[in-house]
Amino acid sequence: MDTLTVSPERPKGWYLALMAPNTKGPAFAWLDPSRLYCNSQALADCVKDLLGPFHDDSIDIVAGIDAMGFILGASVATVLGKGFLAIRKAGHLCVDTQTQNYTDYTEREKTIEVRLDVLKPGVRVLLVDQWIQTGGTMKAAIELVERQGATVVGVTAVAIENTEGGKWIKKNYKFSHCIPEELQNQIDNNYLNSFKTFN
Repeated sequence: MDTLTVSPERPKGWYLALMAPNTKGPAFAWLDPSRLYCNSQALADCVKDLLGPFHDDSIDIVAGIDAMGFILGASVATVLGKGFLAIRKAGHLCVDTQTQNYTDYTEREKTIEVRLDVLKPGVRVLLVDQWIQTGGTMKAAIELVERQGATVVGVTAVAIENTEGGKWIKKNYKFSHCIPEELQNQIDNNYLNSFKTFN
């Protein structure tokens, strides 16, 4: 599908056909969802689908995870009319922070951080990332938010894979993602061909 093409019918997930497969080898994620952000209608529909389950929820702030969660998270925050909080890779913020170690989808040990002057008891947070594969990064973000006494209203991502960590998130938190149920198995198996049904 051409990057700027808009599907005339726009069923849920039509924009998934805009995602690009990995061409650089095993050191990279198997799929690049960021191409869909280049299409304004695709980005708008993606955000609308992500927010569907949260229309009746009180949300004070949207938090996005470094780095691709910043794009989607800021878009979600703008639609909601809420502020945006960046959960950063450790070492990038010049203010006091709290940190959390985790293991990412490549099995590398990493650390994320969040500033201390925003989250507090009573603040209701919607967490956004681009993709949840093993769940390690999102679980670390959840821990950072909850350790400061704030409440995680829900978790959103373009896709949440049914890994052990992905299932844990789905079981313990309200969530949304853009993958139609009939395509979840292909996402879980890193398989792209069925997205052609959206072309």
